Amino acid sequence: MKDDLVKKLLKRIVTNIAGQGAEKLIDLLYNKKNVNEFLIAKKLNLTINQTRNILYRLADNGLISFIRKKDKKKGGWYTYFWTLKTEKSLSKYKDKIEEEIIKLREHLKKRETKRFFYCPNCDLEYNEEEALQNDYTCPECGETLEMKESEEILTNLKGEIEKLKSLLSDISLELEQIQNKEQKAREKRLKAEDEKKKEDRAKKRKERKKEKEKLKKKEEKKVKKPKKKVNKKVKRDKKKVNKKVKRDKKKAKKKPKKKKK
Repeated sequence: MKDDLVKKLLKRIVTNIAGQGAEKLIDLLYNKKNVNEFLIAKKLNLTINQTRNILYRLADNGLISFIRKKDKKKGGWYTYFWTLKTEKSLSKYKDKIEEEIIKLREHLKKRETKRFFYCPNCDLEYNEEEALQNDYTCPECGETLEMKESEEILTNLKGEIEKLKSLLSDISLELEQIQNKEQKAREKRLKAEDEKKKEDRAKKRKERKKEKEKLKKKEEKKVKKPKKKVNKKVKRDKKKVNKKVKRDKKKAKKKPKKKKK
């Protein structure tokens, strides 16, 4: 569906909800995001309160959404930024068309199965039950009622139903394209999130590995240090023993020998 046709449909929708002045909003919001409400008011040549009144009515029906930001330059008051929800708007219009088609089909069925009468003077129409109650005379002017030919009416009803069915098909196609586009964007976003999660997990694994290696090195150092202490002690003990042996030898040499009698 071309953008012009989509915008035309959207204008019908917002006009039905918020009045004739609301259709200009579509030109300002279509395919845009977070449009400043003061800019909208300026473009529509309305006061900010009049503009907000229109926007709030559309928001209540789920056709537009907003975010708000605190404006420090304006004394900390909140400024609203508006976005048109094209899919939601078209879905709502689709529902309305489906309801119209159901009503037209019911009317068509009545026209095909029942007879109707009319007054040629007053141009008023009556079903068969109403005509019978009034003895087939007009209750307004007393003129005899005539049977109304339904062929032209049936043709018009069928034509109107076909037009709405064609329009419904176009809207469904546009909605499908929007949904496919959003699905691809969602998949792309999820893929990016998954990639980021994988990167974060890999980074954490790497950090944990480093921590484990550090702890391992610390443990190895702790194990090696006592061995060195033991070796030093053994050496010291050996030296002490050697010194003692040497001292004992020296003492033995210095000790005088006993004379034989």
